[in-house]
Amino acid sequence: MRKKRIIAALVMLAALAFSSILTAKADIAPYGYTKPDVITAKTINRLALNDGPGTRKYFRELGTYGSAGETVRVLAKAWDPNNSIWWLKVEYPIGSGFTGWTGEKRFDASTFNHDDVPTEYWYPY
Repeated sequence: MRKKRIIAALVMLAALAFSSILTAKADIAPYGYTKPDVITAKTINRLALNDGPGTRKYFRELGTYGSAGETVRVLAKAWDPNNSIWWLKVEYPIGSGFTGWTGEKRFDASTFNHDDVPTEYWYPY
């Protein structure tokens, strides 16, 4: 009976150790790349911000802000199946706490990695 308990404990420890390895590896991108804690991007147009990832037909327009060449903090992305575009949730200006959604086309794609941005799922339509 004691031998069975020891074997069961060893099996559980091995399973726990193996799952820890899998969990740790899941957060590491290929070639040792790690995602940044803060993602920023440079604008190429003014920011037309909405309160959700979609057009005025579905979300309230918050206003148009900033100018080309400004840096904003990117918080999330969401796919808009109606318009086949990505929307980005941004904080503007950085540190203000004011957030809104705008089309990804308003940013210089070379200034951030789209895949680093966390995805949010919206189904308002």
